[in-house]
Amino acid sequence: MSSRTASSRRAPAKRRKSSRSSAGQGMTSWLVILAVVAGGIALYDNRATVLKELSPLLSKERSVAASPTPKPDTSREKQPQAKTQSTAAKGPVPPASVGVAKAAVPASRPAIASTETAALTGESFSGKFYFCGTSGLDNCVMSGDTFWYRKTKIVLADIAAPRTDGAACQQERDRGFAAKVRLKDLLSSGRFDLETLKVQATGAAPGVLRVATRDGRSLGSILVSEGLAKPRMARQQNWCP
Repeated sequence: MSSRTASSRRAPAKRRKSSRSSAGQGMTSWLVILAVVAGGIALYDNRATVLKELSPLLSKERSVAASPTPKPDTSREKQPQAKTQSTAAKGPVPPASVGVAKAAVPASRPAIASTETAALTGESFSGKFYFCGTSGLDNCVMSGDTFWYRKTKIVLADIAAPRTDGAACQQERDRGFAAKVRLKDLLSSGRFDLETLKVQATGAAPGVLRVATRDGRSLGSILVSEGLAKPRMARQQNWCP
């Protein structure tokens, strides 16, 4: 009797311990649920501040996920090799000379001058001529052997006329003025041709040397036949008595 009563008394003690442990586990689970609920309520109440703090992190993650991985550029790596090969094929380049300055040559001006003088050679030139000083330096007669045409000074290469400016005597001045008037009339009376001489004339004034002809006859020879000029290649004679 004593052993049974002792065992019967000890058995309820084990049941009490199991009930206490189950009760403790139930309390912890309820506490966890209450903490989660409280945290959710607090997060919902402060959702604006939480979103502000998390928005930079979310945007960075989205940009990293959206940007594709860059492919390695192999063209840049190949270009230096080609350059080095080309420079090696050319060989060493000598250094540029220092302190040597080359003067710039205006190549266009002589070309323009040559085209202008070449254009004043040919046939069928014409115009109304005046005395220089009244119409400017264009289509005017300067002396018995010099005139301006198309803004170019032309000197008759086959004759030499008496001077009006710097004449040695009055007779030379008068004859030079008569030659000037006669040349103006000859140039204005019709078409004329301008030719060049193979032999360079000596003693001529600066200008473009030409021979003015009409119907194959030199206009200067007309002045020579009238006693208003003399051949430029002949021996110079004095116009004064």
